[in-house]
Amino acid sequence: MASSATTSQIDGIYESLGQLIQNPKSLGLREHLPPRVLAVLTSTREMLLEQINGGKQTAAADNNLAAELSQDSDTRLASSEEQQRILPFDQLLCRRMDQLHLSTHDVAVILGCTIQYIWDLRRGLKAPTELHIAELGLLLGETRESLKMAVGQQNGALMAAV
Repeated sequence: MASSATTSQIDGIYESLGQLIQNPKSLGLREHLPPRVLAVLTSTREMLLEQINGGKQTAAADNNLAAELSQDSDTRLASSEEQQRILPFDQLLCRRMDQLHLSTHDVAVILGCTIQYIWDLRRGLKAPTELHIAELGLLLGETRESLKMAVGQQNGALMAAV
Protein backbone atom coordinates (compact mmCIF):
# COMPACT_ATOMS: atom_id res chain seq x y z
CA MET A 1 0.00 0.00 0.00
CA ALA A 2 1.24 3.49 -0.84
CA SER A 3 2.39 5.79 1.93
CA SER A 4 0.35 8.86 2.81
CA ALA A 5 2.99 11.10 1.19
CA THR A 6 2.76 9.13 -2.07
CA THR A 7 -1.03 9.16 -1.93
CA SER A 8 -0.94 12.91 -1.36
CA GLN A 9 1.32 13.36 -4.42
CA ILE A 10 -0.98 11.19 -6.55
CA ASP A 11 -3.98 13.22 -5.36
CA GLY A 12 -2.17 16.43 -6.31
CA ILE A 13 -1.29 15.15 -9.77
CA TYR A 14 -4.85 13.90 -10.23
CA GLU A 15 -6.28 17.32 -9.32
CA SER A 16 -3.75 19.15 -11.55
CA LEU A 17 -4.66 16.96 -14.52
CA GLY A 18 -8.34 17.64 -13.86
CA GLN A 19 -7.66 21.37 -13.85
CA LEU A 20 -5.64 21.06 -17.07
CA ILE A 21 -8.42 19.11 -18.78
CA GLN A 22 -11.20 21.45 -17.61
CA ASN A 23 -9.40 24.77 -18.06
CA PRO A 24 -6.12 24.66 -20.03
CA LYS A 25 -5.89 28.47 -19.96
CA SER A 26 -5.39 28.37 -16.17
CA LEU A 27 -2.02 26.73 -16.79
CA GLY A 28 -1.02 29.04 -19.65
CA LEU A 29 -2.14 26.84 -22.56
CA ARG A 30 -4.58 27.62 -25.36
CA GLU A 31 -8.29 27.33 -24.70
CA HIS A 32 -8.81 23.87 -26.25
CA LEU A 33 -6.38 20.97 -26.15
CA PRO A 34 -5.91 18.78 -29.23
CA PRO A 35 -8.12 15.66 -29.04
CA ARG A 36 -5.18 13.27 -28.79
CA VAL A 37 -3.61 15.20 -25.92
CA LEU A 38 -6.97 15.36 -24.17
CA ALA A 39 -7.39 11.58 -24.56
CA VAL A 40 -3.93 10.89 -23.07
CA LEU A 41 -4.53 13.23 -20.14
CA THR A 42 -7.94 11.71 -19.45
CA SER A 43 -6.65 8.13 -19.53
CA THR A 44 -3.70 9.07 -17.30
CA ARG A 45 -6.11 10.69 -14.85
CA GLU A 46 -8.25 7.53 -14.82
CA MET A 47 -5.18 5.40 -14.09
CA LEU A 48 -4.29 7.70 -11.19
CA LEU A 49 -7.82 7.38 -9.85
CA GLU A 50 -7.47 3.60 -9.99
CA GLN A 51 -4.20 3.91 -8.06
CA ILE A 52 -5.88 6.13 -5.46
CA ASN A 53 -8.73 3.62 -5.06
CA GLY A 54 -6.33 0.72 -4.62
CA GLY A 55 -6.70 -0.71 -8.11
CA LYS A 56 -10.48 -0.73 -8.07
CA GLN A 57 -12.37 1.08 -10.79
CA THR A 58 -14.96 3.49 -9.56
CA ALA A 59 -18.64 3.13 -10.36
CA ALA A 60 -18.37 6.14 -12.70
CA ALA A 61 -15.55 4.49 -14.65
CA ASP A 62 -17.59 1.28 -14.88
CA ASN A 63 -20.59 3.25 -16.12
CA ASN A 64 -18.49 5.06 -18.74
CA LEU A 65 -17.03 1.78 -19.96
CA ALA A 66 -20.45 0.16 -20.13
CA ALA A 67 -21.83 3.14 -22.03
CA GLU A 68 -18.98 2.99 -24.56
CA LEU A 69 -19.39 -0.76 -25.05
CA SER A 70 -23.15 -0.52 -25.52
CA GLN A 71 -22.97 2.48 -27.85
CA ASP A 72 -22.69 0.29 -30.92
CA SER A 73 -25.57 -1.92 -29.85
CA ASP A 74 -27.76 1.15 -29.29
CA THR A 75 -27.15 2.40 -32.81
CA ARG A 76 -30.13 1.87 -35.06
CA LEU A 77 -30.91 2.80 -38.59
CA ALA A 78 -32.79 6.04 -38.96
CA SER A 79 -36.18 6.01 -40.64
CA SER A 80 -36.74 8.25 -43.65
CA GLU A 81 -38.57 10.71 -41.38
CA GLU A 82 -35.59 10.83 -39.01
CA GLN A 83 -33.19 11.22 -41.93
CA GLN A 84 -35.04 14.34 -43.02
CA ARG A 85 -34.41 15.85 -39.57
CA ILE A 86 -30.68 15.11 -39.74
CA LEU A 87 -28.79 18.29 -40.50
CA PRO A 88 -26.31 18.27 -43.35
CA PHE A 89 -22.72 18.17 -42.11
CA ASP A 90 -21.91 21.78 -42.95
CA GLN A 91 -24.91 23.05 -40.96
CA LEU A 92 -24.17 20.71 -38.04
CA LEU A 93 -20.53 21.83 -37.98
CA CYS A 94 -21.47 25.53 -37.99
CA ARG A 95 -24.11 25.05 -35.29
CA ARG A 96 -21.82 23.09 -32.93
CA MET A 97 -18.91 25.51 -33.48
CA ASP A 98 -21.21 28.39 -32.55
CA GLN A 99 -22.53 26.56 -29.49
CA LEU A 100 -19.00 25.81 -28.31
CA HIS A 101 -17.70 29.28 -29.25
CA LEU A 102 -15.05 27.81 -31.54
CA SER A 103 -13.61 29.89 -34.34
CA THR A 104 -12.55 28.47 -37.68
CA HIS A 105 -8.97 29.09 -36.59
CA ASP A 106 -9.49 27.14 -33.33
CA VAL A 107 -10.83 24.10 -35.18
CA ALA A 108 -8.05 24.25 -37.79
CA VAL A 109 -5.37 24.34 -35.09
CA ILE A 110 -6.96 21.50 -33.13
CA LEU A 111 -7.31 19.30 -36.23
CA GLY A 112 -3.90 20.30 -37.57
CA CYS A 113 -5.23 21.45 -40.93
CA THR A 114 -5.65 24.71 -42.81
CA ILE A 115 -8.25 27.36 -42.14
CA GLN A 116 -9.27 27.08 -45.80
CA TYR A 117 -10.09 23.38 -45.29
CA ILE A 118 -12.37 24.23 -42.34
CA TRP A 119 -14.03 26.99 -44.36
CA ASP A 120 -14.62 24.50 -47.17
CA LEU A 121 -16.19 22.08 -44.66
CA ARG A 122 -18.39 24.87 -43.28
CA ARG A 123 -19.55 25.84 -46.79
CA GLY A 124 -20.20 22.23 -47.78
CA LEU A 125 -17.56 22.29 -50.52
CA LYS A 126 -15.60 19.37 -49.06
CA ALA A 127 -16.42 16.29 -47.02
CA PRO A 128 -14.27 15.47 -43.97
CA THR A 129 -11.91 12.52 -43.94
CA GLU A 130 -12.52 9.58 -41.58
CA LEU A 131 -9.78 10.85 -39.27
CA HIS A 132 -11.29 14.32 -39.18
CA ILE A 133 -14.74 12.85 -38.51
CA ALA A 134 -13.30 11.07 -35.47
CA GLU A 135 -11.48 14.16 -34.23
CA LEU A 136 -14.47 16.43 -34.87
CA GLY A 137 -16.65 13.98 -32.98
CA LEU A 138 -14.43 14.35 -29.91
CA LEU A 139 -14.18 18.10 -30.30
CA LEU A 140 -17.86 18.79 -30.97
CA GLY A 141 -19.31 16.17 -28.63
CA GLU A 142 -20.96 14.24 -31.46
CA THR A 143 -20.77 10.53 -32.27
CA ARG A 144 -19.00 9.31 -35.38
CA GLU A 145 -22.25 7.79 -36.56
CA SER A 146 -24.14 11.08 -36.32
CA LEU A 147 -21.37 12.90 -38.18
CA LYS A 148 -21.26 10.22 -40.88
CA MET A 149 -25.03 10.44 -41.26
CA ALA A 150 -24.74 14.23 -41.55
CA VAL A 151 -22.07 13.82 -44.25
CA GLY A 152 -24.37 11.38 -46.06
CA GLN A 153 -27.25 13.84 -45.77
CA GLN A 154 -25.05 16.60 -47.20
CA ASN A 155 -23.86 14.37 -50.06
CA GLY A 156 -27.47 13.40 -50.81
CA ALA A 157 -28.49 17.06 -50.93
CA LEU A 158 -25.58 17.83 -53.27
CA MET A 159 -26.52 14.95 -55.59
CA ALA A 160 -30.16 16.09 -55.66
CA ALA A 161 -29.09 19.62 -56.59
CA VAL A 162 -27.07 18.38 -59.56
